[in-house]
Amino acid sequence: MEFAEAQKEALGCTKCGLCQSRTQVVFGEGPLNAGLFVVGEAPGFNEDAQGKPFVGASGMLLDRLLDSVGVGRDRAYLTTLVKCRPPGAFPRPPKPSEVSSCRPYLLSQLAAVDPLVVVAMGDLASRVLTGRKESAARIRGRAIPLDGRYVFPTLSLARALYTPADRALLLSDFSRLPELLAAERPSTYETLNVTRSEEPEPLQPGLW
Repeated sequence: MEFAEAQKEALGCTKCGLCQSRTQVVFGEGPLNAGLFVVGEAPGFNEDAQGKPFVGASGMLLDRLLDSVGVGRDRAYLTTLVKCRPPGAFPRPPKPSEVSSCRPYLLSQLAAVDPLVVVAMGDLASRVLTGRKESAARIRGRAIPLDGRYVFPTLSLARALYTPADRALLLSDFSRLPELLAAERPSTYETLNVTRSEEPEPLQPGLW
């Protein structure tokens, strides 16, 4: 499916029950030549209200993470596994059938952008994009070559917002992205461990 066709279809999609809980579809945004492609789980309250991915507190944290490695929001493509907010005041994770319904849209975005690095944020995004069963905490910080690009699992923004130690780990993971973005496209499917520097001291609450 071509990108424009996928976007048009997604904006009026009724393939799963999430169409009943959304205010609007959050397809994604960013340049179609971005080297960095960030995938979260699902839109939250603020994303659903504004129709944009990664806004509110999680968006502010992501902006600071991107700025810390010299890649502003305007230079990354941002999206989520599903394009509609799950129901509830504290939305549940998307169901497998919902992720499957949105899969063609995500594949069209990946094909159009053709990024070098795909950051998979959180357990569900990591499992879907790597095909592995391990939690993001187990495989975070590894560059996994798949389909001519690196999939880079890391922790979710929601988790990092409330746990300073996890926020420090997320910052550490993002610090490795410049190395990956400067690398050649992978020609193998072996897992690569990005060179690790010393883990930073846990950030104190309020600094982010």
